[in-house]
Amino acid sequence: MTEYTYDVVVIGSGASGTSVAFETRAAGLSVAIVEERSWGGTCVLRGCDPKKVLVGAAEARNFSKRLRGKGIQQAATISWSDLMAFKETFVEDVPEQRLQSFQEAGIETFFGKAQFQSKETLLVGQDLLHAKNIVLATGASPNKQTIPGNEFIQTSDDFLSLKDLPDSVTFIGGGYISFEFASIALAAGKEVHIIHHNSNPLKKFDPDFVAALVSLMEEEGVHFHFDTTISKVEKKAEKLQISGENDFVLQTDIIIGATGRTPNISHLDLEKAHIDYSKKGITVNEKLQTVSNPHIYACGDVAATKGAPLTPVVTMEASIVAQNILGADDAIHYPAIPSVVFTSPKLASIGISAQEAKKQPAKYQIKNHDTTNWYTYKRTNEPLALAKIIVDKSNQQIKGAHFLSEEADYMINYIAILMKANLTLSDLQTVLFAYPSPASDLSALN
Repeated sequence: MTEYTYDVVVIGSGASGTSVAFETRAAGLSVAIVEERSWGGTCVLRGCDPKKVLVGAAEARNFSKRLRGKGIQQAATISWSDLMAFKETFVEDVPEQRLQSFQEAGIETFFGKAQFQSKETLLVGQDLLHAKNIVLATGASPNKQTIPGNEFIQTSDDFLSLKDLPDSVTFIGGGYISFEFASIALAAGKEVHIIHHNSNPLKKFDPDFVAALVSLMEEEGVHFHFDTTISKVEKKAEKLQISGENDFVLQTDIIIGATGRTPNISHLDLEKAHIDYSKKGITVNEKLQTVSNPHIYACGDVAATKGAPLTPVVTMEASIVAQNILGADDAIHYPAIPSVVFTSPKLASIGISAQEAKKQPAKYQIKNHDTTNWYTYKRTNEPLALAKIIVDKSNQQIKGAHFLSEEADYMINYIAILMKANLTLSDLQTVLFAYPSPASDLSALN
């Protein structure tokens, strides 16, 4: 057994772990990073980045479909094998490049499972690492179903690596992963089903807009099965058969489970370091320190914080961790966080919900806009474009916004800037935006 000593040991090479490692190393500390799967983590390898490549193809197909007969003669079609090959160009070199970047920065690397031996010591294979500070950034993994036949249920990781997309695809779960992948599969010309155990999918988004999105996706061909609890999966000839309560039966070619994610903590032997945790992740304070030891930190999807499991959020958490290791005493304060479901159309949200605003009618005003016939959306023949802006009545500052349109991702980012600067929509009357563009519509949302 070989022993090493560092100022900082980071477990996990995803967005948060990588950020901590580079920032503390740049300040002159001795740093090591541990990875047990592939260098780079979820977002760049099997999450938001490769997913967005697939979304891009779906957008191109849907755009051409909407304009068919309006100058476009034929809608585009998706070649799944070519699309996956293109996706791989964004993924295949990441592990080697990330490893090389660590080495060039003087960050020492260890490959394998990390297990606590004490509050200051980790075992990685035959290596014993001693550290003044330890950062847990191991992320989260897709939940596994616990029903008979669960071996036939694949995960979002598997979907992003499918060499062939079969004719019938079923997604279990009503979250953004199911909706986004369903939108992609539908654009690829497949039969698509979504099964959800209740009637409230995408529960963190505006329910009116969710209902509108579900209706649109149904019109396009997605089959929704709400209030459906699955009891088992069986292999039936060339098909998979899903059975559930109330005689529910569905045959499909492939099943993707997307019922949430579980923090990657089971292998860490956290008890040996007296680290508290729950099913939501590792318990931390506002400085992202574990309760048992201020020199052990957790950030990103493995930490039970108030931050959403989004790459910009975990990077923000990583920066707080790095600064506190370097001597600061900073608590994390989360700004309004924009979130987007990359379906077609896209669904976006930031700040307080309309439901919250309705509970305080004296304080908040909700501005509803059907923008479907606005030039921005009409020129590309979008079937539906909606917006809700929630403002503080006392000063007209924006406290929340919700969009359903193909431009929702851009619009929500504009709103995020306005909220950060405490600007109102009226303040934009003196700003000249390029016209016509989605941004030029902002002041009209007042």
